[in-house]
Amino acid sequence: MCEFTVYLNGHEDSDIVATNVIKTKVGPDRISLMDSAGKTYRVEKAFITKVDSIMAEMWLESVA
Repeated sequence: MCEFTVYLNGHEDSDIVATNVIKTKVGPDRISLMDSAGKTYRVEKAFITKVDSIMAEMWLESVA
């Protein structure tokens, strides 16, 4: 199973929103993430810009 590290607006450690993400749901005004422990995260007004399954990374960009 692939567990993603999710970044918002960058690729630095300070830009990490969540780690070990196994499930992502795109809603009309938010991205919902769930990690392998079942903890959920919401990123309001954002969209997915890139998913790299080899590096297990996902990048989000916030909408201003």
